[in-house]
Amino acid sequence: MSGSPAGDWPRVQVHPGAGVVDRRGDTLLVVPVLSASSTERVRELLELCHRQDPTGQARVHALQSLLGLRPSTELPGFALLIRTGHGLRILVHGPVRVLVDGRVPGHPGAVRSSDLVEHVVEDGAWSSVTVAVDGDGALPVVADVLSLDLETGSVPGAGVTLHRAPTGRAQQPPAQESGEAVPPATLATPASPTSTTMLRPAVRFRTVLLGQCAARAPEGQPPRGRRPPLPVAGEPGASAGGTRGPEVLVEGVQCTRGHFTDPDLPTCLTCGAPLLPAGRRVSLPRPPLGVLVTDGGTIYTVTGDFVIGREPEQAPDVLAGRARPLPLRDAARSTSRVHARLAVRGWKVLLSDDRSANGTFVSRHGAAGPWLPATPQTPVPLVHGDRVRLGRRQLLFDTWRETVVPQASE
Repeated sequence: MSGSPAGDWPRVQVHPGAGVVDRRGDTLLVVPVLSASSTERVRELLELCHRQDPTGQARVHALQSLLGLRPSTELPGFALLIRTGHGLRILVHGPVRVLVDGRVPGHPGAVRSSDLVEHVVEDGAWSSVTVAVDGDGALPVVADVLSLDLETGSVPGAGVTLHRAPTGRAQQPPAQESGEAVPPATLATPASPTSTTMLRPAVRFRTVLLGQCAARAPEGQPPRGRRPPLPVAGEPGASAGGTRGPEVLVEGVQCTRGHFTDPDLPTCLTCGAPLLPAGRRVSLPRPPLGVLVTDGGTIYTVTGDFVIGREPEQAPDVLAGRARPLPLRDAARSTSRVHARLAVRGWKVLLSDDRSANGTFVSRHGAAGPWLPATPQTPVPLVHGDRVRLGRRQLLFDTWRETVVPQASE
């Protein structure tokens, strides 16, 4: 069975939750429940699902091999849906329930073991397929499911419902949710009828200049690479409140260009110049480690801890002056009052969820994901370019590296 084109997919409606829903090409992976100990296994599943598979069989064989190599308890419950030329192959592992038009499929396919069960659902024989965690609670009805249509990429979710359009009818994008204004320019306009991602659109962030550009401009001209600064929260003219916080002394080294930087890295954080292995360590005030750019355009310089959420101003750490507030709000109240925390420890910037309702997720590969969870128990060290998703809001962690210009020989 070979996969069908992505545009031939039914509409994919995502259930709210803190699991992972990933759709790429002819595959849809649903992991309804994630734990801190299962993130590496989920990475393996995502890599397996993203492989090219012209025959439609290689991924299934790789999945069976993965289940044979890993103890069943190490892998979270999941369902892998593969779009074929005439229907859906649904491979299920663990406590995951599949309903076809509200009923459990009667006869599994050829693959059936304690680790993996396969269902084959032919086109024309169903109008909806729901995948969710198996348990005592009732599955969500359509009215309680977010009106989203996942076209491609990874998003947080506890399950999906697939809706097959009647024959001869093109799928129409679902109605926009109230309280969420999506600019028309951010939505894709396909050449032929297909599903449209109705999640909050990803924002194109600009790199922010933190240091001085190393390339010197000719006399009387502005320095090359400089641009008007974006508004920084807590600075004059800023659109949000906050302070830079007290100076913190840290141990570091100075690179050959005089920048104070992390002694445990091979190159300077600011300019990228190699560091001398035997460089003398000194204690100086820690420089800014980067910026957080919100999807609304506000910039927060990372000089200390942050509390992030809908009402972070009321958090004890903010009231005591130990952290700065970073408010993220939207009409749907998708962020918790205290949603996540950013801690600066030495030269590291650590992000952790604070038991929020919708979870905190990090992507190192752009808006398409995969989005993996940050938990209270396992903070995620942020690096340049990381995107953070909190409910429907997004942040970008950005650092600035000066351009190292070699000196021309006389």
